[in-house]
Amino acid sequence: MARLSLSLLGSFQVALNGKPVTGFESDRVRALLAYLAVEADRPHRRERLAGLFWPDWPDRSALTNLRNALSNLRKTIGDRKNPVPVLLVNRETIQFNLASDSSVDTQVFIQCTAPDQDANSLEKGIGLYRGAFLEGFGLKDSAPFEEWSQTVREQMQRQCLTALERLMEYSEGRQLGQSA
Repeated sequence: MARLSLSLLGSFQVALNGKPVTGFESDRVRALLAYLAVEADRPHRRERLAGLFWPDWPDRSALTNLRNALSNLRKTIGDRKNPVPVLLVNRETIQFNLASDSSVDTQVFIQCTAPDQDANSLEKGIGLYRGAFLEGFGLKDSAPFEEWSQTVREQMQRQCLTALERLMEYSEGRQLGQSA
């Protein structure tokens, strides 16, 4: 089991060493973690993140809010004590560390439901789809985050439907092969 587990399909859930994490100061801190985990393929400039989560704030205030949110996030997930941190942080950027001891259901879902996967992988991926991405979670005063979240939600729904279709094709193929 991964030290840090994120479940973003369905309701937002975070576990640290198998225990639920509840010390987030705000939904923005949780949203920051979700965003970084899903967009883990690259580092994100602090200015961009501040604009995503605090779009109507002056730049300096938004960056201060980001710094405070990041501090709470790192403390809550025990990242400063971790030999391989979950977050790669420097003065310019922040990135979710894919090499950390973590598991993110959306990453596993995407891998398991990729076009080249077999029926067993498809079943595993579909089993992770407990509901829509970040179901019931949002930041009503951050249109950029809401737009990003909706886009990811739609992509995940399409990928799940495609995986279900492919799984049905596998199943029909097996049944035809057995009846011949």
